[in-house]
Amino acid sequence: MQVERQFLKVNQRQVLIELPESFVNHRVEFIALTVDELTPEPTRERRPHPEIAGKGRTLGDLITPMVDDEDWDCLQ
Repeated sequence: MQVERQFLKVNQRQVLIELPESFVNHRVEFIALTVDELTPEPTRERRPHPEIAGKGRTLGDLITPMVDDEDWDCLQ
């Protein structure tokens, strides 16, 4: 297998490339990849304000509600 690698500036939707003579009468595969993609900025790790950090606590189970099922109807 022979490889021809070129970096081209794309100004239109069509690109004309010239291949070496050794590619004539052979099947070839073209793959177009962008090399200058914008990478997203890494997100900063979120931290609580120092005045409230570490002051929260978990009461009970995180899955089951703390209020009984019968108490849900109290607002109706």
